[in-house]
Amino acid sequence: MRAPVHPVVAERIARHGFVDRRARNVEQAAALTTAIQAQDAQACRLGIRARARGVTEADMRHAIDTDRTVVRTWLMRATIHLVAADDVRWLTAIIGPSFARKFRKRWLDLGLTGDLLSRTVGELPAVLADGPLTRGEIMDRLAERGVVVDRADQAPSHVLLHATGVGLLCRGADRGRDATFALLDAWLPDAPAGPQGDDALAELARRFFRAFSPATPADFTTWSGMASGRAVSLIRDELTPVDVAGRAGFTLGAVEPQRGLRLIAGYDNYLVGYRDRDLIIDAAYRPAEYVGGVIRPTVLLDGRVVGMWRLVRRPNAARIEVTAFVPLSRAARSALDAEIDDIGRFVGLPTTLSVTDG
Repeated sequence: MRAPVHPVVAERIARHGFVDRRARNVEQAAALTTAIQAQDAQACRLGIRARARGVTEADMRHAIDTDRTVVRTWLMRATIHLVAADDVRWLTAIIGPSFARKFRKRWLDLGLTGDLLSRTVGELPAVLADGPLTRGEIMDRLAERGVVVDRADQAPSHVLLHATGVGLLCRGADRGRDATFALLDAWLPDAPAGPQGDDALAELARRFFRAFSPATPADFTTWSGMASGRAVSLIRDELTPVDVAGRAGFTLGAVEPQRGLRLIAGYDNYLVGYRDRDLIIDAAYRPAEYVGGVIRPTVLLDGRVVGMWRLVRRPNAARIEVTAFVPLSRAARSALDAEIDDIGRFVGLPTTLSVTDG
């Protein structure tokens, strides 16, 4: 008999789309949780796969580079996310101002004064008038225009972060291993403005509780990087109070709790979007899963972390290496085999599996 599942995580994995994988394209998968972590390109792709049925890596490239139905940009907690093009403007407008509050001292330490940042914003439209450029190319062209940014530390990245936060830039198509940056108005000229002000803050809170609940206001802050008080108050009449492992929380709308096994990506929203992770992972396994700023790919069974995994690619094949923290039942192994087959389909390579005990 299968062990009982905690009702909180059973509902959460249903909302994240891990079990039924109800998304049918990249845009729908990204929108399930408002945006998908994308600072790691492979993790981003695998995060979409875990929520969407039938999507491939080629579909993702096409959605980002050609159709532009999704775009990568700095959003929650000033980290790169993949977001539906229709959501990028209002999300940037509501979240972008927090970048300056978070990094004001860091920018000054890097020599990025208010005047210098204003000058970069003033020059970037001309610098990028002919299309996306890499970080280094942008710095070169700014220097040609008399705006010199010290490249010894992280100042170039923070220049681009600042310009993204004020709504000027987004990521363009990758050029090999190099990211490029584009003018948002040029890359997505038809992207709607979306809600503004309190309407945008309410929509952000609404999106969070629809995708992450049962969750607490502190979870909203952990996910968004923003204060929860006003955000929650704006939609309080839409929320249902619930107990979240002894803490006061909320749900928004009803879902049928689910259970199942899924290989989820490193940095997945499920792994970073909650303040208290006791329901997700045993304390004994956290040092292996959360290593400094690295969050490793996870074997998720009925909403709990039961192992880690990694995808090893070769030119003509791939291998998935699983380290199991707990013994996997026959049913779990069967589900794991199905996941391996699906990842092989996703990456377009024959894929094998190896499992070791952690």
